[in-house]
Amino acid sequence: MIAVFALAATLAAAKPTATPAPRATPAATADPCGGPTRLLATLNRPTVGYSACAVAPGTIVLEEGYQSQINGTNEHGSSYLDEYPQSFIRYGVAPRFEFDLIGPYYNRVAAPDGAGGLTRTQGYSDGGLGVKYEFAPHGKTTIGIDGLYTTPNGTPGFTAGGATETLNLDVAYALTDTVGLGTTLAMQSASGYDAAGRRGRYGLFEPSFVVTKQLSNATQLYGEYVYASKLAPDQGGRAFVDGGIQKLLGTRFELDVELGQSLIGDPALRFHYLGIGFGLQLR
Repeated sequence: MIAVFALAATLAAAKPTATPAPRATPAATADPCGGPTRLLATLNRPTVGYSACAVAPGTIVLEEGYQSQINGTNEHGSSYLDEYPQSFIRYGVAPRFEFDLIGPYYNRVAAPDGAGGLTRTQGYSDGGLGVKYEFAPHGKTTIGIDGLYTTPNGTPGFTAGGATETLNLDVAYALTDTVGLGTTLAMQSASGYDAAGRRGRYGLFEPSFVVTKQLSNATQLYGEYVYASKLAPDQGGRAFVDGGIQKLLGTRFELDVELGQSLIGDPALRFHYLGIGFGLQLR
């Protein structure tokens, strides 16, 4: 059972907070994060990397989603993870500066029990706080930094067991009027459990790279590559790709759909997932 809980916590950490990347191709304006498509440029979801843009002062943005993931295809069977609502709440405190609330994240895991059946567990991942600062735009380039901090407040079996600190460097570049490039370089000091259930700390480097293509002012496609250097104290790195579509309905509501697939030869370590979600600007 400890191994099942450790697996659940690892899988939940593999794609942190509905995490996302510098995205929407900025229009040719003085503010690459402004204009009628600002919400597309600002949202973190649905990518793993984060946006370089902060939310506007006095604005509240809700990012919510659902993800269903299948892990492993070996002779022992697959495990299944459902995660929701992937909540990330953002508030613009001042120009180019925001405060973030991470969570809640509710997880439902079904893992092989070794006897041909499934062991089902459920619970909450750790929540926490964050801040983002967006530097003044420089031509076609936008740069932001994020600081994120979670405490071990989740359900046993899904908590990291200790504090996790993350620092992101986010960079977005408008290649053309409709094509954007972005990267998030995430550095993390994390707590986690090994396969035997022992807790330990480890360092993690997670770079992500994304390309976006705006089909219209309201619709955007993206593709992303992500590499996590370590998934747990006793596990190595893993790479995966994901892609999807985002649709603006008005200027304050966004819908998105995403698909993700691991890049690894070992069937026992493979995973793929489907996600849906939305972004909502309240003010």
